[in-house]
Amino acid sequence: MAVILAIAGAAAAAGYVNPHVSAALRSFAVDYWPAHAVDAAPVSSLSAIARVWPATVPAAIAATPANGYMADYYYRVHLIPSRIDLGNLVSAQTRSVVVWNAWPDQPRSLTDLQLLDADGITATGEGALPLAFAPLQQRAWTINVNTDGPGVIAATLAWLFATGDSVQASITGNRLVAWMLPPDWADGVRETLAWLTDVQQSDNGDQLREVLRQAPRRDWQFAVLAAGADRRILESALYDWGARTWLLPVWTDVTWLASPVAAGAGSMAIDTRYLDFAVGSLAMLYRDARHWETVEISAISDATLTFARPTVAGYGVGDRIYPCRQARLVDTQSVSRRTDDMMTATVRMQAVEPCDWPAAAPAAAYLGVPVLEDAADWGGGREAGYARQLQITDNSIGRPDVLDPSGLAWLTLPFTWLLQGRAARAAHRSLLYWLQGRAQALWVPSGAADLTLAAPTAAASATLVVDWAGVTLYQRRQPGRRHLRIELATGVVFYRRILASTDGGDTEQLALDSALGVDVAPADVRQISWLMFATLAGDGVDIMHDTDSMGIARSSAKFAGVPAEEP
Repeated sequence: MAVILAIAGAAAAAGYVNPHVSAALRSFAVDYWPAHAVDAAPVSSLSAIARVWPATVPAAIAATPANGYMADYYYRVHLIPSRIDLGNLVSAQTRSVVVWNAWPDQPRSLTDLQLLDADGITATGEGALPLAFAPLQQRAWTINVNTDGPGVIAATLAWLFATGDSVQASITGNRLVAWMLPPDWADGVRETLAWLTDVQQSDNGDQLREVLRQAPRRDWQFAVLAAGADRRILESALYDWGARTWLLPVWTDVTWLASPVAAGAGSMAIDTRYLDFAVGSLAMLYRDARHWETVEISAISDATLTFARPTVAGYGVGDRIYPCRQARLVDTQSVSRRTDDMMTATVRMQAVEPCDWPAAAPAAAYLGVPVLEDAADWGGGREAGYARQLQITDNSIGRPDVLDPSGLAWLTLPFTWLLQGRAARAAHRSLLYWLQGRAQALWVPSGAADLTLAAPTAAASATLVVDWAGVTLYQRRQPGRRHLRIELATGVVFYRRILASTDGGDTEQLALDSALGVDVAPADVRQISWLMFATLAGDGVDIMHDTDSMGIARSSAKFAGVPAEEP
């Protein structure tokens, strides 16, 4: 006789009988095929059902209730949250965790709280140990993390119970110290952006350029002047944190508060456009070297900064807010003590986090390639170079053997930008991020009056008559000397290719690839200059901030022609 042991199914919560499962079990009471004898006793919520089929092969089946929500969630101890990520810790932080005894019918006794690798971290609970938890009771602990301790935070807090139950929380983050003294603006702030490009060049001038550094290295150099308490605070910080990571305000992107920020504020009204704020990064509210705090940015709009946690103190009109970057001192820092209580120092710091910025190519284009239409600052003049790829063999006895394998002139042209205001600075930074050092090529006008129109040109004519300048004799449509930028006094600009040139004595006739489409007299022309196909000559660009972002900055770079690639 076969015996089947069965149990009526019940819901995981509250013990209600499941009528669908019990009905299925009862279906074993009647079996019409094949014909056989059945012992079908009344079925209760917990019973045995026996039948004879076949009598010679007995079998037993044991059944248990399936796990449900209650078994998954209760009958254990919970910790909420089990992971605390502090991010970048610049000031003391406080967090709360809750320990919940999720046993519905059993108490628990907390016997020990262990803190591992937790220098500078304390946990304060609701009473002394051992601490009793009634069934379904929860208790809260306050976790305090201060700035004293190792630079990297990787701590573990474990709650141990007498029954062997345990829960643990991991605490991670990085301790930073803020650089609290602003620069001496008499010398300005020098910012350097440095990409890295691998450039391989063949004898015929072809180049293969490969970007090796997606984001630039970013350095700041500035002078500080400190006296009294400020000097003592700075030297104390240098003594302890010289080789560690600092939180450096981006001094140029300062905003002076036009309205107060109250203690406990979760956001503030500020024009964030063109500034170096980023979601997930830190900003500094600053009054002086002893009264400041950092806030983590959780959201940014054009007119609002939203903080991940409320501010601790209040700040008034005339206080400042800066975006911040993590940075290290590039060199071992030294200071110059001018008196017994005054010092000066030149500080150079380098960002240790990626400093992203939206890249943007110049809007103007010619032959599908961007054209640099920025105005150059001629204040210090511009020294153009005419280099060649010369290979010189000299045995110091006979005459040196000179070989010019590419036969091309490799022009160089310095370029200085004079930038006024936040929008101009932001646009220039976007250009630099597009150039990526030597990675991107573009058209660069010489900026000089290279040709002079000698006779009027009709709208339908594709010929320019210019004063004799040796175009036919010397330049012969070589790379770097076959594309023109023609600017009229009205500001209209044309780009044209020279197809041929003819020497006419005192003038030269230049055949263009297309007509200008308007009548042009010599008096209508402001400037005709050559277009050079070029990249930056180096991977680094210096930006000298004479004032903060509302004022003047100067940026300097040099462009180098790549004639072998010229369209």
